[in-house]
Amino acid sequence: MTVDKLFDLLDDWRNLPSYQLERRADIFFALHLETILDKILGINIDLIIPEFPVRVGEISEKLPDLNKSFKIDYLVYSKSSQKVFLVELKTDQRSLREKQDWYLKSAAKIKVSGLIDGILKIYSATQQKTKYDKLLDKLETIKWIERVDKKPKNLNCMIEPEVIYIQPTNDTGRDNIISFDNIISVLNDTIDPLTKRFLKSLEKWKSDTNEK
Repeated sequence: MTVDKLFDLLDDWRNLPSYQLERRADIFFALHLETILDKILGINIDLIIPEFPVRVGEISEKLPDLNKSFKIDYLVYSKSSQKVFLVELKTDQRSLREKQDWYLKSAAKIKVSGLIDGILKIYSATQQKTKYDKLLDKLETIKWIERVDKKPKNLNCMIEPEVIYIQPTNDTGRDNIISFDNIISVLNDTIDPLTKRFLKSLEKWKSDTNEK
């Protein structure tokens, strides 16, 4: 069966030195992200934006003019709860880095308004606006920006995002970590064959590939 073969490859190849499982498996997490956050955090999700760009110049005092960005795996918005989450997916427990922690916390501190300021600066500077136009379309639907004479304007949403990690285990007991066990528990009653096969692999992905 093709689905079984796909997950068998992921199960096997994750053990190899340079293979990045999270880059291949993130779509399976994304399929269920709405349900996971609904069940675990008790909120309804209105929008998920993958690879959300955060302008480095907005969070770096040393490089305020830098229009390059780092990417957050998912920005998640709940209109009814008026909450925003910056969600980082890690399939390898050892890939957590202090610098990345700093990026995420700094991005949260500038609030949604600061994140949008950064995107509009990048949009203004880039020569390739088509994909950013698609992003701005999404931001306009949730009223974080408006277009005046086709020019985007920041509507200054002052929600401060919360940082959430999805990772194999939660040994520290932190409230902002969703473990693979949490996901398995939430989705365990599924009858969908693809989800069932995903959970079977997720059970394996809890283990540390750096340990024999």
